Amino acid sequence: MKGADGQIVTLTLWRFSNLAAKLWMFGQMGLARPTIAAMPGLDFYKMVGTGAGTGFSTKPNFARYGLVGVWQNLQSAQRSLSETPVIQRLASRACETVTLYLEPTRSRGQWGGCEPFQVSEQTEPSGPIVALTRATLKAGHIVRFWSLVPAISSAVEDEETQHFMLGLGEIPYRNQITFSIWSDEADMVRFSRVSPTHGEAVRRAYDEGWFAESLFARFNLVHIEGAWAELAPVQSLLSEHFNDTILKTELQRAVA
Repeated sequence: MKGADGQIVTLTLWRFSNLAAKLWMFGQMGLARPTIAAMPGLDFYKMVGTGAGTGFSTKPNFARYGLVGVWQNLQSAQRSLSETPVIQRLASRACETVTLYLEPTRSRGQWGGCEPFQVSEQTEPSGPIVALTRATLKAGHIVRFWSLVPAISSAVEDEETQHFMLGLGEIPYRNQITFSIWSDEADMVRFSRVSPTHGEAVRRAYDEGWFAESLFARFNLVHIEGAWAELAPVQSLLSEHFNDTILKTELQRAVA
């Protein structure tokens, strides 16, 4: 594991409970960007919203927002996310805040014209695995894509080896991100191959050229910092895995 010396990817989620906080955060999706972009050690970031339910919905969820960050190392990620005033303000208004720390194990494609995730040859898939897919839909295929989403979402939710799923987005309906956590890589690969709904959607998307840009990445989930109700089963799973113990030690060293 690269730990403190290599690239770390984070997903921070905030949930807001009252109308005033929701409206405030909606404004911060634009206003906070310049300050977030200037955080030390941050090489790439995206502010994202979510849909209703698990996120795969045409209806937005104005209570839940996120930040995807790609950091030069663990120390930069931990310090900036805990000490930067803009992040502290977001957390102070939220009723729940959590950050997931990830190590890239595989990445194919581009996000906004670049390849943000650096995969080290020394990093092997281990323990809970995160799958992240991101696509920019061509205008002529948006309706077709969303017509298949309910069946795929239902199949993933029913899969026993999938422990958390969230749909994220940069631009509603057009830029879509799926984020899911699996017991291990073998279970994730098995589902992607045997699920008829998922397999058919992927085949059609690529054969018919639905995407203007796409990216598929996998990560080791190495640490969860904070609390998020839906992540409770994942936190239990992660606590049993050796990687979490290693990263907790490195987090302590990073801020010492």
